[in-house]
Amino acid sequence: MIGPQTFAFGPRPVSVLLHPNAVPVADIFRCISGFQDQYDLALLNGPEEDLGRLTRPDCAKAIISDALLLAFALDRQRTRPLCHAPLKSRRASTDEYCLMTLIGASRTRDSELAYEASTVLGVASLDLVSSLASDLINQIDAGGLVFRTPDITEFRALVGDSLLFEDDPEVGLEHSEMKFRF
Repeated sequence: MIGPQTFAFGPRPVSVLLHPNAVPVADIFRCISGFQDQYDLALLNGPEEDLGRLTRPDCAKAIISDALLLAFALDRQRTRPLCHAPLKSRRASTDEYCLMTLIGASRTRDSELAYEASTVLGVASLDLVSSLASDLINQIDAGGLVFRTPDITEFRALVGDSLLFEDDPEVGLEHSEMKFRF
C-alpha cells in the first residue's frame, strides 16, 4: 500500500544537475554574490582556473569578463539577490537554473525561453540582460564548452507555471511601482 502523499503549494524546490562544463560558469556568479561591499577579484581565481582546464586561458578570461558584466546588470535589474548553491556544486538552485537557461537561450534572438527565464528571475528589462547573456554564450561557445539549454517544455516543467503565470496581478510589484485601481 502506498502511503498518503503530501503536496506543497507554492514554489517547488528544483533539483537540477549542471553539466560539469557549466559549473565554473555558475561559480563565477556564486563568487560575485560574495563581493557584497568589497570587490575582491581574487575570488574569481578559482573559477578562472577551472575554466582554464576546460578551454584556452584567453577564452577563460573573456568568459569571466562577460559574466561579470552580466552579473552586475542582473544585480541592478533585480530587487533581490540570486540564490546560489555552494561553490563547485553541480546542483543548481532555481535561480541558477533560470540564469543558465537565460544564458543558453540567448543564442537565439527574441527567444521565448530567454523571456520566460528572465521573468522567473525578476529581470526588469530583458534587452540589456539578453545582449550581455548573448555575448557570454558566444564566448562559452568559442571556448568549446558544452552548455546545454533546456527546451521550453522542460523549463516550464522544472520551474513550474506558478512562477511564470501568477494569478494575482499584484504579485511581483515592488514599492517603487504604482498600483492603479479603477
